[in-house]
Amino acid sequence: MGNSEPCTGACAYRKLEIVGADDYADLLETFAAIQDRAERLEAVVREIIALRPEHCGFDDAYRSLQLQAREILRSADFGELSRQIAVERDCEPATVWLCATCGQVEAPQSCLGVCIRRNGEFLSADHHAALAGRIDIEHRRARELSALVRQLAWVAPHVGQLENTCRAFQKKAIQLLDSASPSPEVDSRRSGA
Repeated sequence: MGNSEPCTGACAYRKLEIVGADDYADLLETFAAIQDRAERLEAVVREIIALRPEHCGFDDAYRSLQLQAREILRSADFGELSRQIAVERDCEPATVWLCATCGQVEAPQSCLGVCIRRNGEFLSADHHAALAGRIDIEHRRARELSALVRQLAWVAPHVGQLENTCRAFQKKAIQLLDSASPSPEVDSRRSGA
């Protein structure tokens, strides 16, 4: 199927699981979408933490944050995203044989009497699986953030209980952000790398 180096005749083949680059690109796009949603939700969670009763217009700030939370929830369809992830994760890898000496790639198949050589871009199925694992982590984080934002959006504190409600939300928000383990890309973006 192709050599990266001249063949020396001393082939050392090893099994390699591969997936199409298009499948990986779709998964990467999904990861970016989840990450974007999680970051938008996290921004609201950070604003929950920043609410202070001693500020003028505390009631107004809370109500404004509720409206912001509702708008983000309307724009983030996590149900559809979950279905999309399930489809993209189920990519069937192909088995090929890679020569460690010359880079020859062979993908033996049963002979049909017609040779068709499909060229394309591929990468290791391990990379695909690793990205799928990172998606699971980021998706779980987004769901946890979404649960808190959903509560904020629809909870109407009883008269005189706004400050207590805010404290409860802030406590949960701090726990969520402390327990979050953002992906390496998020860390590098935050540090300006």
